[in-house]
Amino acid sequence: MESYLNKPSDYFEHARMDVLRCLGSVEGKSILELGAGGGYTLAHAKTVGKAAYVAGVELMNLDGTVQQNQVLDEFHICDLSKGVPSLKCKSFDVLLCPDVLEHLAEPWDVLRNWSVYLKPGGRLLISIPNIREISVLWKIAVRGDFGYTPDGILDQTHLRFFARRNAKGLPDPSQYEQIQVVPAMHYQQGPRFRPLFSRLSLGWADDFLTHQWFVTAQRRT
Repeated sequence: MESYLNKPSDYFEHARMDVLRCLGSVEGKSILELGAGGGYTLAHAKTVGKAAYVAGVELMNLDGTVQQNQVLDEFHICDLSKGVPSLKCKSFDVLLCPDVLEHLAEPWDVLRNWSVYLKPGGRLLISIPNIREISVLWKIAVRGDFGYTPDGILDQTHLRFFARRNAKGLPDPSQYEQIQVVPAMHYQQGPRFRPLFSRLSLGWADDFLTHQWFVTAQRRT
């Protein structure tokens, strides 16, 4: 846990607007977020009316954040890998996993276990780093350096690494259908040359341009 406490000051303290943009319209719905950090994504979704009920789960208490703010309907401190606690809401419309599964030794099992809280027909959205992004490939393949960093794709707390094909394998096909993987860069703020190159290459270069993948799926009914 000490390595998490050494993260940059804003690591846990911002709303994932890109995730909410990808999620689209969920007005009146309920959201469960795993790895919710300081709770800012959920607080924003609830405050602007994007969701009616929000619940978060995080590994540790983060002082000075909105984890315990009344705008959040429930917030739990627990290790995702050590069982699934009883939540007040037993069935959610949306399950968010924004940049959390790569921190786990067995992300497939954790996702499978926590999916019991997602109602049939509910939506899953995972954000996962892309190990084939061009700056990482250059660092590893050309410079011969697999050195870890405080955050980013080679975050020192990452236990698993994913390319597009591996990201698609995160949701269990026995639980989920309509599994899709899309480049997160199309929903993020930043230099527009990457999305431009994506369009010019008809998507061929996405594996090298996007820093993250968004995996979306629907819970089987």
